Amino acid sequence: MFAPLLLAAVQSVTPYGSPAPDILQPKMRQNPVEQRFNKCVDLAVDDPQSGISEASAWLVEGGGFLARHCLGFAYAEQFNWTAATIAFAESARDAEVARDKRVDKFWAQAGNAALAGGDPTKALEYLNAALVQGRLKGLAKGLVHLDRARAHVALEDYQAAKSEFAMVHQLAPQDPLGWLLSATLARRMGDLARAKNDIAVADKTAPGDPAIALEAGNIAFESGDRINAKVNWEKAVQIDAQSRSAKAAQKYLDQLVTKAED
Repeated sequence: MFAPLLLAAVQSVTPYGSPAPDILQPKMRQNPVEQRFNKCVDLAVDDPQSGISEASAWLVEGGGFLARHCLGFAYAEQFNWTAATIAFAESARDAEVARDKRVDKFWAQAGNAALAGGDPTKALEYLNAALVQGRLKGLAKGLVHLDRARAHVALEDYQAAKSEFAMVHQLAPQDPLGWLLSATLARRMGDLARAKNDIAVADKTAPGDPAIALEAGNIAFESGDRINAKVNWEKAVQIDAQSRSAKAAQKYLDQLVTKAED
């Protein structure tokens, strides 16, 4: 009856608008090259086309992997995932040669862009390259495992995805998307007890999220609990009627009304 949320979530992407603090060097440690990199990334976020021009010019001048990485940010802001993936991956390869300490983050961004561009196989290759560096810890490592889980779901390897979600929960227990997607996967695999547990944790970590309310309704419906399904779908609509999750919830509510009238 209901279209799965997980596929849509798999196609989402980690926001590029706020680069990780350990990608951009703090001002107190900036040398001229790092200053230009930070300014280039800021420009790429604020004005992607100008960012492309600046990064391309810097690349010609010998800006190397930092110029190329900035170019990736600019393409990502334009949702040009093919170009962004290429730029990020080339930047990561060059950063490896230069032994830059941020290479793991560069590979992670290449994997994230590949995932957003609909290439989960390539995403896994780059995400593996991020993990093999051995530097990622905590939340940063957890988010790489989250992207790996999403890639496995896209490839319909649900058992592998389930294992990745276990790593996400261990490394990034406060990340609501990890709990939301693992709940959705559990529902699709028929493990409704696990789905209920994970969506409850998701709701605690991000109360008032329409996507979580939508999935809570989906799980309740699959469990035969139409009352709580209706309550949660109505909640999704009340939170943000214009969101994609709320619109999906409204369709399900309309279907309930139609069935009741039959």
